[in-house]
Amino acid sequence: MAGGYGWNQPTQEFVNAYEAGDLRKDQTILYQGGPEFDGKVYRSSYATTGYNLRKFLVDKTISPDYDTNPANWVVLRYADVLLMHAEALNETGKTAEAQAPAASINSGGPLNRVRLRAGLPPVQGLNQVQLREKILQERRMELAFEGHRWFDLIRVNQGAYGIGFLHSIGKVNAAEKHLLLPIPQKERDANPNLSQNPGY
Repeated sequence: MAGGYGWNQPTQEFVNAYEAGDLRKDQTILYQGGPEFDGKVYRSSYATTGYNLRKFLVDKTISPDYDTNPANWVVLRYADVLLMHAEALNETGKTAEAQAPAASINSGGPLNRVRLRAGLPPVQGLNQVQLREKILQERRMELAFEGHRWFDLIRVNQGAYGIGFLHSIGKVNAAEKHLLLPIPQKERDANPNLSQNPGY
């Protein structure tokens, strides 16, 4: 919005991942045909992908200068806690409880409480494997651009989930070694007990 570099632009693949009626879309991204922001109509020509991030922007009536945003950086959100709870229930065999209907955002199964707030219908009748995938997808959309996705990719199935996802979006050279960063040689020189991560 301020004419910045746009290094964190949503991709078409990400935008396509939204379910119809997901209220989070208009709060997360700027897209042509979407709601105005700060009295301005967004044009796809503003970004190389056609999309920009809206989630952390505040309008100029709140922050007249582009570098004085008063919003706090959220470390842990309640929706994240609910989705962790849903995942824990599912992984411990309580799959039905994880996807129980939610009467409100204050009661019911943790997954559907998040979905209810997003304006989406409840998820029901999934088996453990299907629900695991659904929870990961829900985490992707709910916590988009908040720094969680990479860790979700590499922690599931010892990184195989992440490699599969990266391959599915055209990153065909992604390999197991890319799940970990190399340990800097300076650190290894300072501590000879450090070994290098595999592949480096």
